[in-house]
Amino acid sequence: MDFKGPEAADLINVRSLNVAFLEYLSGPQGEQLRQALPAPLRPAVAAMRDRQVKRLAAVPFLLFTLSESDDAYWDRLLVDRPVRDLFASTHKHIDPLGQITSAALGFLWQLARKNAYATRLLSGGSLHWCEQLASCTLLCVLQCAVENQDLIGPRLPGNTVFWHRLLGAGLSSEADVRRAAHLYALQTILIPADAAGRQRFRSAACHSSVPALELHARRK
Repeated sequence: MDFKGPEAADLINVRSLNVAFLEYLSGPQGEQLRQALPAPLRPAVAAMRDRQVKRLAAVPFLLFTLSESDDAYWDRLLVDRPVRDLFASTHKHIDPLGQITSAALGFLWQLARKNAYATRLLSGGSLHWCEQLASCTLLCVLQCAVENQDLIGPRLPGNTVFWHRLLGAGLSSEADVRRAAHLYALQTILIPADAAGRQRFRSAACHSSVPALELHARRK
């Protein structure tokens, strides 16, 4: 595998998607999604302000999951998928969360086709999942998003330490404190679903540059 890290433009897209997801998660519409998070942390998520959302959204990975670690689920989702009219009236209404799902899958699809390693780094998905995604047509990917809007949810929702760190130090007004918390969170998700090649992947990730972190450090 080519261990070329994400480009600055990729991180800009990640931050934009994270902002959209966090705004949904912290708002009234996100109450059901918040139930997946540890109970003591739900009020902190609901109380996030715009400035805090932007700080947390700067983590160098997607703060939500698209069930990318469940290879069997995606095998079932993609097998023998018929081509249908994406805009047919029989399709479900696409709510704001569905729009985020569609945008995220479209972004990861195009990234997986050119850089599977960066896709794994940003999404936490397995190599198999990245290859599955890259082998699809864009229409197929968008159909999956429209018909399975429940794909999306908070990343590692049961990991109290992960979210406690993000909602604590990860929201700090001090850039260095925030950066350390974001790096801790990144390391937490860099354990591939497949055991084979785990050490190689993590070692490569540790030596990869993360352009967004350097850019935000200079801005603050």
